[in-house]
Amino acid sequence: MTMQQRTEPSPAAVLIAVAVLALVLTVAFGPLGFVLGLALFALMFIGTKNNTADQIVPARTRSRLRRLSTAGRIAIVGEAHHQDAIAEVAGLSASDPRDDRSVLATAVLVPESAGRHDHAAVRVDLLRGDGTAVTAGYLRSEQAADYQSLLLDLAERGEVGSCPARIIGSGQRYGVHLYLGAPRLLLLDYEALGTAPTLPAEHQVAVMGEPAHQYVLHRVVNGRTPVHVIAELRDCRIVKGSHTGEHTLEVLLEGECIGQLTYAMGLRYCDMTQEWRVRTGRALCEAVITNEGTRGLQANLLLPK
Repeated sequence: MTMQQRTEPSPAAVLIAVAVLALVLTVAFGPLGFVLGLALFALMFIGTKNNTADQIVPARTRSRLRRLSTAGRIAIVGEAHHQDAIAEVAGLSASDPRDDRSVLATAVLVPESAGRHDHAAVRVDLLRGDGTAVTAGYLRSEQAADYQSLLLDLAERGEVGSCPARIIGSGQRYGVHLYLGAPRLLLLDYEALGTAPTLPAEHQVAVMGEPAHQYVLHRVVNGRTPVHVIAELRDCRIVKGSHTGEHTLEVLLEGECIGQLTYAMGLRYCDMTQEWRVRTGRALCEAVITNEGTRGLQANLLLPK
């Protein structure tokens, strides 16, 4: 999927249009038209000079969306200046199934060059249904400094980072919160599952049985740990132990099993994953693979609380 942003007319184009209008007025009304045209041209010239320094003219861009980790929550700033744009997206977005007072949207993070106020600014845009984007605000300056270098690396590859966003509020005042992971594990290493949404990443749940699937884990991490990946959850039955034959969830990476949830965790998440699968097509979640030394590689899922 690509993202594009609407363009605005440049100050030079506006001045040219006004100059043409002034010429038409002069031809039509003589000296009076000339005076009116000259006054209009002067007013527009002064206005564009004053606005050019403060206005960031959005360029039309086409970048591939790169899904970022959702294992964190960040409130953006500057929404007060973009209430109309946020309201437009809110009116087109689906409500949050876990909170009917907010709606869900997709945000893209756009690193900006050094400006007058921030040396490392990161703009937050919200996507419309047609793929165009509108500005909703910015990351806080201290957060932008942590994220900008990673986002600039993506931009050099023709990619722009995206994450889920929650729009909170009503017609009087909107706020925007991002589901965005920490910079250390921001980029997901396994993107083959496409853009289907993942379960909310709120706390870690251990996977059982990894010792029998170390070859799969080693192939996925390819010598690098920790690795942040997307896993799939699928119904299965426990094959040994005191709960043999009971239902739980198996965990798959690249289509291969790497373990299961415990019986208790299976009970907790079976219905939730089934509902998520019906709504999105697949039960996907984020996972972190770490190297535990003599215990080998271990996977922890990031699932809802």
